[in-house]
Amino acid sequence: MEKIALYRKYRPHNFDNLVGQEHIKTTLVNAFKSQNVSHAYLFTGPRGTGKTSTARLIAKALNCSDLKDNYEPCDKCEFCTEINDGRLIDIIEIDAASNRGIDEVRDLKEKIQFSPTRSKYKVYIIDEVHMMTKEAFNALLKTLEEPPAHAYFILATTEAHKIPETIISRCQRFDFKRVTGKAIMTRLNYIAQLEGITAEDKALEAISRYVDGGMRDAIGLVEQLTVNGSLTFEHVKEILGITSYILLEELYSAIEKKDVKDSLRIVHDMHDQGCDLKQFIHEFIEDLRTKLLDSVMKNDFEKSAWLIKVVEAFQFAYEKTNTMSIPQLPLEIAIIRVAGNLKEEVVKEKIIKPVAPVSIAREHAPINVPVKKETPTSIAIDSGVTPDFTIEKIIEGWPRIVERTKAPALRMSVKNASPFRLDGSDLTLAFSSTFHKDKVMEHDYRVELEEIITSVFGHGIRILSVIKDIEIKSVVDEKDNSVDEALEIFGGEVVD
Repeated sequence: MEKIALYRKYRPHNFDNLVGQEHIKTTLVNAFKSQNVSHAYLFTGPRGTGKTSTARLIAKALNCSDLKDNYEPCDKCEFCTEINDGRLIDIIEIDAASNRGIDEVRDLKEKIQFSPTRSKYKVYIIDEVHMMTKEAFNALLKTLEEPPAHAYFILATTEAHKIPETIISRCQRFDFKRVTGKAIMTRLNYIAQLEGITAEDKALEAISRYVDGGMRDAIGLVEQLTVNGSLTFEHVKEILGITSYILLEELYSAIEKKDVKDSLRIVHDMHDQGCDLKQFIHEFIEDLRTKLLDSVMKNDFEKSAWLIKVVEAFQFAYEKTNTMSIPQLPLEIAIIRVAGNLKEEVVKEKIIKPVAPVSIAREHAPINVPVKKETPTSIAIDSGVTPDFTIEKIIEGWPRIVERTKAPALRMSVKNASPFRLDGSDLTLAFSSTFHKDKVMEHDYRVELEEIITSVFGHGIRILSVIKDIEIKSVVDEKDNSVDEALEIFGGEVVD
């Protein structure tokens, strides 16, 4: 007997078995009850959430010869059986990824005029419909709007934003949601019992969390990871590189207690065991997100602010994990930042500021050579000694900041900025346009500018931004510098 994959074997065969999409199930059943089934449907949503399975259910309900009182297909008549097996000639499934051109649509338009061969209705299921070309969509428009009475269309896609509005407006759209972890775990437990698989609850829970709402992926992993009729958490953990929920809680507890040593020990233990650190960070961020939303619902905004800081630190670690020469280093840095109770400004100042360079120079200078006395400004910029850090000093030294900016696009936006307010280590810059503001506040550019300001003034800062009030200026005799600015940003020269 032919081996059938579990995700195919346990596809829902009636609306009652459609998991996690109750809103869609209710709407479709009501449409059949009122005999108001649309001629065209558009199913959108993440992969593995039941789009194609629901399309087949509609095809079964339209053609079933013994439809039940609750408008469920009987799943026993010849039409239901052949649809389940993919053998009914009047149910046409088209993969738009490989049949995306105008020629294929023309062929469809010619054949759709013919009456069904055996069943009551023809049903066209077009999967990954967003892959069709613009010309193919245009050719399909009229047929989709007014198909023959015996034909129905069901379009399925994971990327609805790529489908023309003209197509969407001719369909009834249903958005499929990610299936909840609880619903996935219940379904997996049901399948394991039917298949005689001894599955640990922790293993099923880990798979449910890993698949991010995709039922098909979850069922596939159960089949893949079952060994000799047994599914254990240790095997799931080893293959998928995931960590237990207990370990996530241990790390969170250590960070919350500012226990850097224990936090780093957990990371080192995971690394020694060969765990996937990037996957661990992803799971930890998901756990932090849950805690963040919970704190917001409880109006605990102090905790929310702290959790946002932690999420940002670990998100940065997630992005850097594959680029660092030492994989665990970004994770260690994130832990030290959020649990080390360090004052960032003090650390930067101690690292950047040398120890009394002027006094050393004088001590080693010959007695008969006069030593030039330096002004506070030259000391701040050239010798690295931190003077009084005020907004006036920053405004005075802003041209030097512009000079040290390397990227042309950033330099133009920095020219547009002016120091507006200094609050501790928070420096607010005022911009005359949103374009320049957004450019400076891009992560890489903002970090570069903060480092330049720190090197010039010897004081760690964080950049914030505001938009200036609009000023009405005279345009008479005013030189248009737009060409010069464009040349400076993009490079080049004016050619006559």
